[in-house]
Amino acid sequence: MAKPDHRSRAGKLGGATTKRRHGGNGFYAEIGSLGGTATMRLHGQEFRKHRRRGGECTKERYGVEHYQRIGTKSARCKQERIRLRNEAMQAMLDDGWKIPTIIKLTWDDLPRLEKYMENGLGTYLEDERPETDSEHLFVSQSGRPLSLANTYTVMSRYHADDD
Repeated sequence: MAKPDHRSRAGKLGGATTKRRHGGNGFYAEIGSLGGTATMRLHGQEFRKHRRRGGECTKERYGVEHYQRIGTKSARCKQERIRLRNEAMQAMLDDGWKIPTIIKLTWDDLPRLEKYMENGLGTYLEDERPETDSEHLFVSQSGRPLSLANTYTVMSRYHADDD
């Protein structure tokens, strides 16, 4: 096996040092984003042409049905996440909880919610809750805390669908 040269070792050492200094605060994501932005500014037209051509090749190979299957699967997954969240919230509403209280619940409140863990809350939190840094248990599809007005609308619509 060939021995790595000094440039390779220096690069690995520099990368390890940078990761140790900046690894946990989004440094690499920020650098990648800046690089992507600069690349798109310089070569955006060229990439747009390649993406379009790639999409046309995929459509030729797999057909329009391929895109329809992907869209259907994505919508089904999204609806399942929302359904589990809404079922857990509905169980709490049925027990007399109020929406303003429910949407403010955080991870620290879990011991009080043991009763609901089997009613969909456990599955929602473990498998279906969007990845987010939010401390709130119930979040939107984008991972942000639920707003009061929107939650009233969603839950009244969800309740009407059950009837």
